[in-house]
Amino acid sequence: MVYRAALVFLLGLFVSSFAQAGQCVDSQTLGTWENPFAGHRYDLTKLEIKEICNARTVPHIQVKAYTACAPRDCTWGRSIAHQSSSTSLTVGYNTFFARRTVTVSINGKRMDATVYDDFHDPRKANTTRSFVLWRK
Repeated sequence: MVYRAALVFLLGLFVSSFAQAGQCVDSQTLGTWENPFAGHRYDLTKLEIKEICNARTVPHIQVKAYTACAPRDCTWGRSIAHQSSSTSLTVGYNTFFARRTVTVSINGKRMDATVYDDFHDPRKANTTRSFVLWRK
């Protein structure tokens, strides 16, 4: 009887992991978003926003941010986003010079992105920059 109960329990865990994998994130922000007007160094050039939905992890949104560099774009890496609604999210990056927070929201067919730079050097003033991105 104990053996049967343990088997049912393990089978329940196995099935629930597959059920969890089917509960993907509902967000209009998913996809690749580009800034065609990026021209200055450190301008936000692209955001790759994708859902991570598999049996090995809790479903979440992962964002990879790109900035203007030469000869090709630089990246701040990938980070997990905090979704506030299906049309907006916030994601943070620890870079060499600053803690950067990117907040995005869908506005019609475009994405409005705000980058807050909290510089590690107290002599440098923190900045807020805004960008408009379009779905690729």
